Amino acid sequence: MTLEAGTCGWTDHTEIMTVGLGTRLATLLPRGRVRPLPHVSAVVADLGALLLEVHQQTGDTDMPEPLPWILVCAGDVDAEQAWQLADAVSAARDLPIAIVLPANDATRAVFPAAENITTAPGTPVTLTQLGEEPVQLQRLTDEQYRQYLHALQVAEEPAEPAAGTWQLAEAHEQTAAAARPEPHPLLRIRTSDGEAASDPGSPYPALLASVGAPRTMKADPPAPTDTPESEALPGETPDPATKTGDAADGTAAGPGEPAADAGDEQSSAPEISVLGPLTVSGITHSGHGPKVAALAALIHLRPGRTAEFLCTAMDPVNPWSTRTLQTRLSEIRSRLGAAPDGQPYLARPKHGYSFHPDVTSDWRRFQDLATRGLADPQGGTENLENALALLRGKPFEGRDFSWADAVQQEMISRIVDTAHTLAVRHTEGDQPDLDAARRAALRGLEIDETAEVLYRDWMNIEWGAGKHRRSPQSHRPPPASRPHLRHLPRTRHRTAHRPGPRRPGRPVPHQRCLKRAASSYG
Repeated sequence: MTLEAGTCGWTDHTEIMTVGLGTRLATLLPRGRVRPLPHVSAVVADLGALLLEVHQQTGDTDMPEPLPWILVCAGDVDAEQAWQLADAVSAARDLPIAIVLPANDATRAVFPAAENITTAPGTPVTLTQLGEEPVQLQRLTDEQYRQYLHALQVAEEPAEPAAGTWQLAEAHEQTAAAARPEPHPLLRIRTSDGEAASDPGSPYPALLASVGAPRTMKADPPAPTDTPESEALPGETPDPATKTGDAADGTAAGPGEPAADAGDEQSSAPEISVLGPLTVSGITHSGHGPKVAALAALIHLRPGRTAEFLCTAMDPVNPWSTRTLQTRLSEIRSRLGAAPDGQPYLARPKHGYSFHPDVTSDWRRFQDLATRGLADPQGGTENLENALALLRGKPFEGRDFSWADAVQQEMISRIVDTAHTLAVRHTEGDQPDLDAARRAALRGLEIDETAEVLYRDWMNIEWGAGKHRRSPQSHRPPPASRPHLRHLPRTRHRTAHRPGPRRPGRPVPHQRCLKRAASSYG
C-alpha cells in the first residue's frame, strides 16, 4: 500500500506517513511523498501540528486546503498510542485523513467502526468500494522488495563515462541522415562474443524512465555463497561492507565529493551545500530535486519567511501557487526526515518557515572556521585554510537565483577577505611560505576574478619570490596558476589601428607603468 501510494499519479499532492517500514524506501522514491516516522507518538505530534496550522489559517482565503494526510503503520500499537491517535483524529474531522493500522485488540477497541481487511497470503478479500467480486491484494516478497530497492538505487546513479571501444560510438548530435565523417581505424576492431552479448535489461523500465534520463546500468556483484546474512531485509540497514564495492570497482568519490552512502554509516543532520553547485543531502537531482533543493536553501539562508515570500522568491515572473509550495515543502520533510529528538527537520510554520537547529550548511561551517581563524592571528591559520578547503566553486555555481544575489555577494566578499588574510599571514615572518600564500591568493581569484586586493597580493608574492630567489621556498608559478594572468586588467592606451606619433626619447606608456611599479618596490 505504501509503494502504491508513493508512486501512483493520484497521490501527487499527498503527505504519506509510515511507521515500522524502515527509512530506505522513503529516501529512494523519486517523488519524495513518503515520510518515515519512528513511532506513533511522532505521528500524533505531526497531526497536532497540522491541526494548529489549519486553525491559524482559518479565515484566510488565500491559503489552500491542506494536503490529504495518510498514515500506514506496520509496527505494534499499544492501547495508549491508539487512544492518542484517536483523540487527534477526532479533532480533525474536517481534514482529509486516512489511517491504516495493524488489527489487534487495542486498535479494534479504539476504532470499532474501522473496516477490517484480511491480508493473509493467498486469501481473497471483498472490498465494498470495488464491488462484490473478491480481489487478491498485491504483495511483495523480501526478494522482490530488494530488487525494487536495487532498481531505485541504480536509477539514481550518475552515468559512467564510456571506456574502451565504446568511446568511438556515434555522438548523439550525429543523426542517421546527416553526412558521416570518415570511420576511425579502431572501428574495424572486432569484439569478442562476450562483448557482443545483449544486455538482459531492467525489470523496472517504467520506474527508471519516471526518475529521469537513462542511466548506465551497473552489473550486480556475484551473490555470496556462505554469507547469507549480508542481504538486508526490508526496512533494515545493509551491511556496511557491501557499500565499499564502488570503491573497489574504481568509482570512488572524487576530490571534493562526499563519499557514497556516507550518511548511512553515521547519523548526521542534513547539510545544505552552497559553496559551489547547490546540493542538499537526501535530495537528488532527478524530478523536482533542483527546485526542492533551491527551496531548502532559501529557507535555510532566509529563515522565518512567509509562504507568500517563498512563492514569489522561487519564481518572481510566475510565482508559485500555494498548493505547489505545500507539495514541495512536504517533499522536503519527507526527504530530510526527523531529528533525534523526534521533531521534523522542517517543522510546520508558526512564525514563518525555518529548519531545525541541527540543519547546517557549508556556508555556516565556513563562517565558523573563518571567524575563529581571524580572531587568532597566531594559531588560526589552519582554520582559514580549512575554510578555503570547503570551496567547491563559486557560490551557487551554475544557478541564478534572484533572492540569492545579496547572500552570494556576501559569500564572495568573505571568501576574498579570508584568502587575502591567509596570503598575508603566509608572507609574514622571517621564513615566509610563498607557495602557500600564492595558493591562497589564486584560490580566492577563482571565486572572484575581479578582486583587486588579491591581484596586489599575487604581485607582491611573485616579487618576493624573485627577490629571494635563493630561498628554497621560492619557485616559478605553477602552470596551473598561469591561466589566471588572463584576468589581469588591460589598459588600452590608444584605439587607432596604428600608434600615434611619439616624441623622441619619451618611453611608451607601459614602460612608464613598469618603471613606477619598480620604484614602488624600492
